Amino acid sequence: MTLSEHARCALEAQIRRLEDQLALAIAGPAEDPVHDFRVAIRRLSASLRIFSHFFPDRDARRLRRALKPALDAAAIVRDLDVDTALLHKLKLPAAHPLLARMARDRGLAALAFTGQLYLLRSREIPLSWLDPVSRLLETNEDAPLAPRALLPPLAAGFFKAGRKTTAKATPERLHAFRLAAKRFRYTLEVFRPFYGPVYGTRLEHVREIQSILGNRQDCAVTAALLQPFAPLDAEASLALEAVHARAARLERDFLRFWHTQFDAPGQELLWSRYLSRRPPAPRIPA
Repeated sequence: MTLSEHARCALEAQIRRLEDQLALAIAGPAEDPVHDFRVAIRRLSASLRIFSHFFPDRDARRLRRALKPALDAAAIVRDLDVDTALLHKLKLPAAHPLLARMARDRGLAALAFTGQLYLLRSREIPLSWLDPVSRLLETNEDAPLAPRALLPPLAAGFFKAGRKTTAKATPERLHAFRLAAKRFRYTLEVFRPFYGPVYGTRLEHVREIQSILGNRQDCAVTAALLQPFAPLDAEASLALEAVHARAARLERDFLRFWHTQFDAPGQELLWSRYLSRRPPAPRIPA
């Protein structure tokens, strides 16, 4: 398989997946469909970025930009879902005015999100993108060899960013590293077919970093929501203390996981060697 053939197959599958998720989200913008729609966009966007050089006239950038309004609208709904669930977990009473306000905001955000979905549907996005994908520039570059050149430098950058983050783990750096982990994970996923079982384990470790730091970022957003209520509201004050404690615990979890799974002696070298190792030669039938 050439790299352009792999790009075409990956993009077509992700476009169809996004179309399925768009239909589910239009049918009902509940928590899971909204989340799955966002993930489908991010995976497609990652592939569009990786394979952008196969598109003429910056078409890949244009396609990614077309998805941004819907992605932004979905993010607002998703944040409200996550923050509401966290506040319930922190035992903030269901009748609290903050939760009532968030429920109203969620309803309005869902309407705005649904409007963006219908706008995509009116422009036949993403299915109309199957045509430009079918006309990607051709190359003779071997698909299994391409990630051996692309991924080791990305892994080195990920390790460097992780060490910088753990040296001084401010909320801003933790959030930035979460985004870096997300981009790295989706890039790794694009080339999953060209590696063995160990690849899945390494991919899962990156996903765990993203998950821990995502939960940490949820705490930061929820704390900002609680802060105006806390000085005069005992229930909000208790919830704010709990969310700060949860954030501190998640930071410790992240540091522990990073130092044991990534920053232990020799781990970066193992990553580099694994990602750059040539694929096995095909077996010749006897």
